Amino acid sequence: MTWRFVDSGSASGARQMAVDDALLTLCGRGRSPLTVRLFGFRPPCLSLGRFQPAPPETCREPALEVVRRPTGGRAVLHRGDICYSVVAPADHPLVAGSIHRSYGKIARALAEALAILGLPPLQEAAAQSRLPAADWCFEAMAPHELALDGAKLVGSAQLRRDGILLQQGSIRLTPSGGQPSGATSLEEALGRRVSHREMVAALVEGFGRAWGVQFRRGRLTVEEEQLAQRLERERYANPAWTWRAETSS
Repeated sequence: MTWRFVDSGSASGARQMAVDDALLTLCGRGRSPLTVRLFGFRPPCLSLGRFQPAPPETCREPALEVVRRPTGGRAVLHRGDICYSVVAPADHPLVAGSIHRSYGKIARALAEALAILGLPPLQEAAAQSRLPAADWCFEAMAPHELALDGAKLVGSAQLRRDGILLQQGSIRLTPSGGQPSGATSLEEALGRRVSHREMVAALVEGFGRAWGVQFRRGRLTVEEEQLAQRLERERYANPAWTWRAETSS
């Protein structure tokens, strides 16, 4: 079985969210393959969960972009992290089942990748902890999210639409200003920095081992690129989407 792996590098939050939405949409039309994607944010970005109330614009740092994700969950400060996404039919054997079950299947592949970097076996959370008042992703542990000695290392959120699954997640690479208490990073856990190239290699090998698949390095198709550009312009870079008060649709 072959999946596509896309390394998108760093770009704006609006761009990265639009790409994942485009892959989700086109996978549902049979126009995009099974995909694991790795990406980062430049400039630093605060991503809000799709249904999360937007904070006042005055809460933003001047150099901090704010974007609203297609997936749910809580706010994530993307500074000193690297992100992944998985796009596949929700009934595909490697991700099928309830949300918690599919979280677990993806978590085991992530744990395999992180073990390749030198981490000990990571713990999967068994239950949802109480939602903190601050409503930050890395201050609460959801089932099957990954932690090291009780400190959260990977945060994830999932969306299912038209029979397709999109899971997005953040892996903490380095300590960063504004990192919530209760979170840790790969640099703190390993005592060294992990390069982007090393993270890409570990992710490809780890998912391959855990899932028994091969990865074909690829890029976005012309159709995916065109849809991503349209979604970025019309939705993810649009303040009406990011700052809307009502987020139920």
